[in-house]
Amino acid sequence: MVALLLVVVSLAVPSAYSSASGPPARSTGATGDLTCAQAGCHTGTPVNGGGGSVAIAFPSGTTYTPGLKQTWTITITDSAARVYGFQATARLGSNISGGQAGSFTATESGTAVFCDNDNPRSGAACPSAFAVEFIQHTSAKRENTFTVEWMPPATDVGNVRVFISANAANGNAQNTGDRIYTANYTLTPAAAQPTAERPAVSSNGVVNALSLAAGVAGQAWTRITGTGFAAEPATWKIEGDKLPTELGGVSVTVNQQPVAIGAVTPTQITALVPVGIGTGDVAVVVKNAAGESTPVSVLASAVGPALLAPFRQEASSFLLAVARDGTLVGKAGEGSRATRLAKRGELLSLFGTGFGQTKPELTANQTVPNPISVAGAVRIRFGEAVATMVGTGSLIAPGVYQFQVIVPETAAGDVPVVAEIDGQTSAAVLLAIEP
Repeated sequence: MVALLLVVVSLAVPSAYSSASGPPARSTGATGDLTCAQAGCHTGTPVNGGGGSVAIAFPSGTTYTPGLKQTWTITITDSAARVYGFQATARLGSNISGGQAGSFTATESGTAVFCDNDNPRSGAACPSAFAVEFIQHTSAKRENTFTVEWMPPATDVGNVRVFISANAANGNAQNTGDRIYTANYTLTPAAAQPTAERPAVSSNGVVNALSLAAGVAGQAWTRITGTGFAAEPATWKIEGDKLPTELGGVSVTVNQQPVAIGAVTPTQITALVPVGIGTGDVAVVVKNAAGESTPVSVLASAVGPALLAPFRQEASSFLLAVARDGTLVGKAGEGSRATRLAKRGELLSLFGTGFGQTKPELTANQTVPNPISVAGAVRIRFGEAVATMVGTGSLIAPGVYQFQVIVPETAAGDVPVVAEIDGQTSAAVLLAIEP
């Protein structure tokens, strides 16, 4: 099932110190760069003279495969340090002083990508006049490890030189008594890999990710199955106000429009179809480094409602229903995590996907900064009884809608629940209601 909520936990570091918000550009010790010790933002023992070190662990040794993203783990070792920071860069071996190699992505709080003009990178690449990138800390960290992502150039550019400078600071809010460590690496192109497999979408392989109903719909999470999609699994990381339309070298178009991708594996893609994709028969195409799949024709609808019912018991699907106090209610049993049955007259939150346009309207592949009301009229039935809704329902995250309903007077037991909007009805799922 598609994850409903992304929880970001920020680590607060209580002690500030010199350059706690990050070093100036070109503090990596690379050709044409200084280090923080040379620039004067941290002083103490000579560079690499404090008895510690900085090291980068690469996923495939000191090699890279063009266009295949890597996750690096940076470890700073110093027995006396209290807080840590770093700055790293990747340069073309043929132009170490000014040749940017690939691009970085910050993957944890307290890190960011900056350009050669000391400004944060605002798009996919730095301005051409300031093309060299630096991944670095933006706040002090008590843990001595950082993780970053690096996307190599799309083609073989020869050797890539990686430079890193790290500070192991004493946290005294001064620039004195700190220790600076540097390291550098040469990444060589990996041996020629087997030709990537051209993607192929399975027959009947495009379905709603929750209900498994065939086709696509506006703001509906969609599952695409087939072969040859991605070399390895990957999950999206959102930057800015746009959802990613490429992940792990894989992209998808529906009716010739790029759609957001939440996750990829070699045999499955989880995609979010935006509103306005069109209706009727549309073509779904998957693309990777080896080429495009043969277009698959599927039926597109403005809406395709489906309720989140992740709990399976005896071939039946049970709702994820949340009471006002946060309790998960419904059918108890293995996997459900429900602690009690639902009660008539209580307010429950239900979740779903594919309920179409909002007020105000979202643009294609836009994030959801705040809950947005559903544009269409939604009706939710428990058996034959129509539930009273509190509000109209809202989009609370990409492709995720929340509806607050009062459980109506209905029979006890496992009651079928459906949602209706604009003449479309979701597949029935069950909610266990107390006698």
